[in-house]
Amino acid sequence: MAPQAPRAVLRCSVVIVGGGPHALAALAALVGGDGKSPVRGTVAVIDPGSHFLDAWYGRFRALEIDRLRSPAYVHPSAFEPTALVEFAIREGRTAELEAAPVAVQWMPTTDHRPEHADSSGASLLKALPSSALFRDFCASLEAELPHKWLRGTATRVARAGGGGGGGGSSFRVQYSAAGEPHELREVEAAALILATGPVGAWSIPPPFAPLLSAASSACGRVLHSEQLLTQGRGTLREEVARRSGGDGGPASVLVIGGGISAAQAALTASRAGHRVVLRSRRPLQSRPFDIAVGWLDVRHADRLRFEYLCLPPTRRLQAIRDATAGGSVPAPYLEELQRLAASPGSSLRIEVDEAVDRSVCTSTADSVQVNGEDFDLVVLCTGVAPEPLTSSALFRSVEELLGAPTVGGLPRVDSSLRWSRGEDVFVLGANAGLELGPGGGNLVGGMRGARVVSNELHVLMREGVCAPPRSGWPDRTAFANKYAALLDGREPEVADDKYSFVLGRRL
Repeated sequence: MAPQAPRAVLRCSVVIVGGGPHALAALAALVGGDGKSPVRGTVAVIDPGSHFLDAWYGRFRALEIDRLRSPAYVHPSAFEPTALVEFAIREGRTAELEAAPVAVQWMPTTDHRPEHADSSGASLLKALPSSALFRDFCASLEAELPHKWLRGTATRVARAGGGGGGGGSSFRVQYSAAGEPHELREVEAAALILATGPVGAWSIPPPFAPLLSAASSACGRVLHSEQLLTQGRGTLREEVARRSGGDGGPASVLVIGGGISAAQAALTASRAGHRVVLRSRRPLQSRPFDIAVGWLDVRHADRLRFEYLCLPPTRRLQAIRDATAGGSVPAPYLEELQRLAASPGSSLRIEVDEAVDRSVCTSTADSVQVNGEDFDLVVLCTGVAPEPLTSSALFRSVEELLGAPTVGGLPRVDSSLRWSRGEDVFVLGANAGLELGPGGGNLVGGMRGARVVSNELHVLMREGVCAPPRSGWPDRTAFANKYAALLDGREPEVADDKYSFVLGRRL
């Protein structure tokens, strides 16, 4: 059935595409009270979920992740680092803030208050919040922020009115309504914020790809962790229980991966009494947060970012890959895995195999044989392989409309996070990594990005705020990057030891 013609157009000041934490941070920065000027602008949000962080919470439920890996001072309330801790204090839930196992001294903020410390004097801002606390905090934030929620999938961006337009003109975003894929709707806005996650396909080691096919005799005995999220299969624990040991006895389970989902799968199967092999390309590593602690330390973060921005764009891409390559396992998980593997008569083995991509796999109706060993179930916790954003129809439409530049498939945004000079089209999250750095997809990147975009749209969103003359504005604003004036685009690459520092390999 061909899509129907769009219905009446909704008009607003800003439209945000995406419903994750970066989108919520942008909304909070745009319409949250600043105590100085009332909000006059309106914001619409387009996302397939029913509310903010819907997909995020679905991942947490499926993998049974009970704690965030970002400290409590980073969250979607972009201008209020202490907001989550203060929420926990008001609600009597400070017990849900757990000290992070950090071996080095670090400082999350210069704002030190006695009420933000636990009984031992340690800062609660450094603690890791429970998933439930974070969810309830974000729900309370969403409830107090005025916005129009449009449930659907954005598919195309065009100039309002269909004209060629130029800098400063409005945009019209077309989206298909949830549950009604053939019904197209449109929203028109002066500014557009793209806050979607990275585009990508499941990362599957080549020898295992045929075994995931429905035509394979191994169908049902090979599981990719992303199936839990895209096919509504319940939790990882439930799926492992369903697929392994159908006769009620212990089964042999192979888990491939080196991140938190692999650790969860191995622990789940081991606790259920199954024989487990956890196999990764490199030794399991643990770190307290999902990015290097230097990016979270107020004493180092700006210098790290400056050194990162001194890299040419192609080297920035490599820096992002190096900083985020492979997974890491929270310390409690790793300790339990190592304890179980070392115990007498253990049914858990931890292996490193750099040749996972060259495994020899065969299958029968009863088992999967990998490198000569039989398994009842293979769990692939290998994540998603990023693809160029232009594989997305939405991003491709923006690129074609504005002639927006890309590098290695990522938008080449400027320091204001604009994707095209003079156009109010902004990119947030990991997709803005060329400017925000390796932490762009992290909550700290969400806070920084939201503050930058809010600053750029302050005139549009607030009453009583006058725009300075457009001529004479610098290409890089000091708010976006305090070191911007030192850069002119001709900087040489930084030395190797500096590059290592950018990646957080030393503090």
